[in-house]
Amino acid sequence: MIYLAYDGSLNGDWIFRYALRLASQSEEKKLHLIHVRDGGLPEELVEQKLLDLREECRAADIGLIREIRPLEKSVFQSLLRAVPEGRSHCLVCGTRVRSRRQTYLSGTVSEQLLRQRKFSVMAVRVVQPGLLGNPHHFLIPPAGHPRGFASGWPVFRLFLPQVATVHLLRCIKFSSFHSRNLSLQKKRSLHEKGFKHLSKVRDEILEKKGSPEFFLDLYIAVSNDWVREILVHASTLKIQMILLGASERTLARRVLQSDPFERLLRDSPCDVGIYRGIRRLHARSRTLKRMRFSVSSAAVRRD
Repeated sequence: MIYLAYDGSLNGDWIFRYALRLASQSEEKKLHLIHVRDGGLPEELVEQKLLDLREECRAADIGLIREIRPLEKSVFQSLLRAVPEGRSHCLVCGTRVRSRRQTYLSGTVSEQLLRQRKFSVMAVRVVQPGLLGNPHHFLIPPAGHPRGFASGWPVFRLFLPQVATVHLLRCIKFSSFHSRNLSLQKKRSLHEKGFKHLSKVRDEILEKKGSPEFFLDLYIAVSNDWVREILVHASTLKIQMILLGASERTLARRVLQSDPFERLLRDSPCDVGIYRGIRRLHARSRTLKRMRFSVSSAAVRRD
């Protein structure tokens, strides 16, 4: 199920188009819109906007479920209670600079949502509202994780079948000093390693994509600044959306000047989607949980 955190703003209207696009490719063909009454907008204005969004959903043959929730401890807590736990649920939210905070993600509700691990989240920064949430040309810079594109596929598949081109970019990070002193053999080895990983991701995407056809190519970059490489490639290749995975390591960086996500969101020439899925429990983890549950149950029976 696709959920949308809707705040009633103009940026929220742009994010709605993305949620509508994803919902159109979901099995349920429904969009669950959640609005938390935080006093930011008059209730009459929000109600009129919701009526307009319902008409757009009806025109797209998408069922709209509206949920107006009171503000609890925070907007984040209210949203957390509204979305069920599970890998099959994805919440779409927005990123934008607030008047009092010159950041797109750090310290926002969207960052808090990306940190939680109960359901999947995609935070969207809209640079080109004229796309109406319907990008065709993607840049995907997967990290070098052995799981490949496993966490990104559930989100990316919802953009099918309108995808026209996909550019996979593997950024291999090296310091400026080491980059200047790399031998030709070492550079070739790094490129081969990066190409091997991207080939695995490419084969994974091609195997899962089914019938939709799109152009897919690979790029390798050895650099001390992976954000700059993404921005340069996005501009050169005329990308419409950068789809980037978030990890606990990157989300933990709190120095705003060096925060890679802040730089990317601020300087991007196109829309950006930052996603984070939730992992399936490993067999051992499930076993340990069952054991803990059994021990707890036994203790209860003894009492």
